[in-house]
Amino acid sequence: MSRFKPGQSGNPAGRPKGVKDARLKHRELFEQHSAELVAKAVGLALEGDTVALRICLDRIAPPLKAQPAPISVDLRGAEGLAGVSRRLVDEAAAGRVPADVASQLVSALGHVARIAEIDDMERRLSLLESQPR
Repeated sequence: MSRFKPGQSGNPAGRPKGVKDARLKHRELFEQHSAELVAKAVGLALEGDTVALRICLDRIAPPLKAQPAPISVDLRGAEGLAGVSRRLVDEAAAGRVPADVASQLVSALGHVARIAEIDDMERRLSLLESQPR
């Protein structure tokens, strides 16, 4: 049994105006002391503190993120989004395109198809609404 009715806030007054979020307070505090904090972390790293060293190195040279290699797929003769999707799956099955890349591209094509469908429905609805009754 709920204490609140649907559509009714559990805190109608909300947070009072001018009260800062706790995260913002912490960020401001860090910003006020950023130079000293960085100097301390560097000092600890230079003294051999491995955690401080890792923090410093991660800021200087963040870990590299994996980047997929560019692919090339011949799409001549592939008709429509279904044809392009089929070609990508065939290329993945043949080992010429990584399966995860093909999957992402086919998924993106699915999103494109849904967007195109919505655009088409909006166009049709607009035409219907513009006709006299």
